[in-house]
Amino acid sequence: MDFDFFELTQSLECSFSERVALRPVALCDAWPLFVATRNPQFNRHLLWPQPDREEQMLRRVRMIMEASRRGRLTALSAVARKTGEFVALFRFQPHATLPDTIEMGVWMHDKYWHGRYSLELGRLCVSAAFTLSERVQLLLGASAPDNRGSNQLMKAVGMTPGTMVQRDTEMGHQALLCEYTITRAQWAARHATGFSTFGDEGIVAKAPLRAAAPRTPVPEGLGLGLGLTLAVQ
Repeated sequence: MDFDFFELTQSLECSFSERVALRPVALCDAWPLFVATRNPQFNRHLLWPQPDREEQMLRRVRMIMEASRRGRLTALSAVARKTGEFVALFRFQPHATLPDTIEMGVWMHDKYWHGRYSLELGRLCVSAAFTLSERVQLLLGASAPDNRGSNQLMKAVGMTPGTMVQRDTEMGHQALLCEYTITRAQWAARHATGFSTFGDEGIVAKAPLRAAAPRTPVPEGLGLGLGLTLAVQ
């Protein structure tokens, strides 16, 4: 696949919003993720099983780190700006079956399911992807029909539901998922949100292209795993 994941990583790793900042994924992220998996709801809608031991989570995170170092994907962690505490891990990687399509997955720590952190991070991811990569023209989100939190989150960032698809899981069965979409034009017209980046010129505020329309309210308690796919040209 002809896509520069190194460039995408460098663009996103210095991005931040009011309460959340992005950084490269690190092995130490495995421990808060393992703690999150002790909550039965964390793995309920994900495509991999609950780990029994810390070593399993360490192995999974190390594989993601190695793939990122080799330029096979972009892996970033979201942390709380005030404390540096782990909030979520998300990654951009080639879609398994759709050519020229990048898939994004997000794992949100259950400690941050409240306080609208999932909405803030979702808006940051969507706006950063469209703003910092001109090749991204379409965002696709895949979520289980009964994953109320993930479905409402995608609606809140401007996505609309579409087709139903089957996805293989590591547990050996297939998961039924609903795809949500938002185009670059739809995002720019109604759902662009501001965020900031830091570079040689200092802090740069990436303001919305125009005032955004009122958004779908998001109730407390969101933050279950969600998957997004990015179509690029």
